[in-house]
Amino acid sequence: MLCQGPGGNTSFKKDGLIYIKKSGFHLSESTRKSFQEIGYKTILSFYKKNMTEGEKYSDSLSIETPLHVLLKAKYVFHYHSIASIICSLIIPKSTLDSFLVSKKIMPIKYIRPGINLAREVQKNNLKNSQSSFFLYNHGMVVEGNNLKELKNRIFEIEDCFNELIDYEYLLRLKKVIFETNQNNLQFLNPDSSIQYEQFEGKFFFPDHAVFFPYALSRDENAEIFYNQDNIIFKKQLSVTEMLYFKTLLIIFSYIKNKKIYNHIDHATSNLLRSADDEILRKNINK
Repeated sequence: MLCQGPGGNTSFKKDGLIYIKKSGFHLSESTRKSFQEIGYKTILSFYKKNMTEGEKYSDSLSIETPLHVLLKAKYVFHYHSIASIICSLIIPKSTLDSFLVSKKIMPIKYIRPGINLAREVQKNNLKNSQSSFFLYNHGMVVEGNNLKELKNRIFEIEDCFNELIDYEYLLRLKKVIFETNQNNLQFLNPDSSIQYEQFEGKFFFPDHAVFFPYALSRDENAEIFYNQDNIIFKKQLSVTEMLYFKTLLIIFSYIKNKKIYNHIDHATSNLLRSADDEILRKNINK
C-alpha cells in the first residue's frame, strides 16, 4: 500500500555522507549496493549551484534526489501511498488542504519531480525534526531523525487517510486484485461495471504515466481491450508493468463513477515519459 515497484526513494545521512537508493531499484529487493554513498557537502553544493530542472549529480540517481539533499533530517522517505493518491483524486483541493494542515501534514501542489519540487518542499518545511509532506498525485515525503518515530509517523498518516476514505474496503480491493488468477496475456476483470474509458488521458501519479500509460478499451483492436469477464493484452507485460496495472485496478475499482478533481494531464505525462531519468528507469525494469 506504500511502495509499488521501483517508485519512491529512500535516503539517510551519517558521518558527513548521504546514502541514496539508486534510481529504478525496488526498495523491497534493495541491498547495500542499491544505495549510492556520496559526500553530503559535495552533493549539497552541487544542487545549490545547479538549479536547472533535469540536472543530476549522477546518472544512477533519481531525478528526485534533491528532495533528499535539501531536506536536512537524517532519514528521508518518499513513498507512493495508494491511499494518498486516491485522496488526491476524489477530494477537492481546498477541502483536502484544510484536512492535511489540521493533521500537521503540509500539502504540496503537483510539480514535476526534480529540483523545483524539492525547492517547494524545502520552502514549506515546518522546520522541525519530523516533517510530513503530501505531494498531490505523487505520494508522501516524510523526514525525521529517529527511525522508530518516523516509521510510526508513516502509519499515523495512513490512519489519517482512513478518516477520508474507506481504508478497509481499499485493503479488500488490494487483496482481491493481487490474488486474481491471471496468465501473461489475460486478467480477470475485477468489476464488470467499470467503464475504463472514463480514465483515458488522466494519469493518477508519475509512475502511472511512465510505466502504464495505456488506455483500456472495449475495441478488440486496441492494445489492451476488455469485456465483462476479462482484460486482454496484445503483448506480455513486464513484471513492473503488471505491478502498476494491478495498482491501477485497485484505484479504478475504488474511484469508479466518482468525480476526479486532481490528476496529471496528458501533456505533462508525455514530458515525464520522455525524460532521461524515466527512460533509464524503464530500461532497468523491462
